[in-house]
Amino acid sequence: MTGADQRMMPFALAAIALALGGCGEERGDAMHTVPAPLATAASTTPEPTIAKIEVSLLEYRLPRDPRIAKAGTIAFVATNDGEVRHALAVDGPAGEVRTPALLPGEQATIALRLPPGTYRWYCPIGDHARLGMVGRVRVAE
Repeated sequence: MTGADQRMMPFALAAIALALGGCGEERGDAMHTVPAPLATAASTTPEPTIAKIEVSLLEYRLPRDPRIAKAGTIAFVATNDGEVRHALAVDGPAGEVRTPALLPGEQATIALRLPPGTYRWYCPIGDHARLGMVGRVRVAE
């Protein structure tokens, strides 16, 4: 065995050990396996929506500062009633949540849990917020 062969021996042995490690494993019929749940059914049940806010996205304006009486999960239903692409973003306590970019006539819904407070909402596309597509949502204030 040459010096190069001796230097490669540990790598070859490791590769053989890894290959043999999977041998003999019983996997059953992969077409009939059922994945284990990640959480219990109680923890995956979505919280009921407290309010649904319909948002018409028009060129460079949003509805004026809506007020939501109770804190909780709020659904924002955004419809692009304008002539260019728009989207809706809400800065919530866990960060920004936004719809995808919507073509004229398209609609998308986002839902987020909002505790009492004031939250910024805006169109995140280009300079739309700077042009006037920005406002506030007040929750339980």
